[in-house]
Amino acid sequence: MRQLRILIVDDHPLVRVGLRTALQAAFPAIVIEECATLAETRQILAAGPLDAVILDLALPDSSGPETYLELQRLCPGLPVIIMTGSDPRDLPGASALEAAAALLSKADGPEAILAVLAELTSQEPETRDGALRPVLTPRERDILILCARGLQNKVIGRSLGISENTVRAHLSSVFKRFGLAHRGEVRTFLERSRIG
Repeated sequence: MRQLRILIVDDHPLVRVGLRTALQAAFPAIVIEECATLAETRQILAAGPLDAVILDLALPDSSGPETYLELQRLCPGLPVIIMTGSDPRDLPGASALEAAAALLSKADGPEAILAVLAELTSQEPETRDGALRPVLTPRERDILILCARGLQNKVIGRSLGISENTVRAHLSSVFKRFGLAHRGEVRTFLERSRIG
């Protein structure tokens, strides 16, 4: 398994500890960097390549979409998973966030971030005994239910307050983990799993 290097940018130590714990349990070959400000982020970005950044938009020295745009300016193409406690669509310039690898709510929990990282890095999260984690996160369940109703990714994203890219990443991860070949299988999968 290839070693991953991930940066967590959040000014709340408890959030960083919780994410670090979940990531280390799920991806044994992982190096996690942490910081609480945009200034610290710049230093870490200069130290070497990263596989992804998990970013809170509200930092002591930067807030809103500008935080994300600065990361993109410093490292174009670097996958950024935005994690927010409020609805980012209400922020001025929120349309710039659509280019992020994923736009997640902190309420989604670490499972959502694990699913997105699995998709970005082509590495499946593991449980303690080394087995693949064949579970649906609450967000994945909501997306699958709307997908089974025939809604397009853009409409699902609008309904759940997330980006179309985030919907696509979740669906791709679920399809891969559960062996689904196309959207037409989602309804049967939900019925078999007794979800929705």
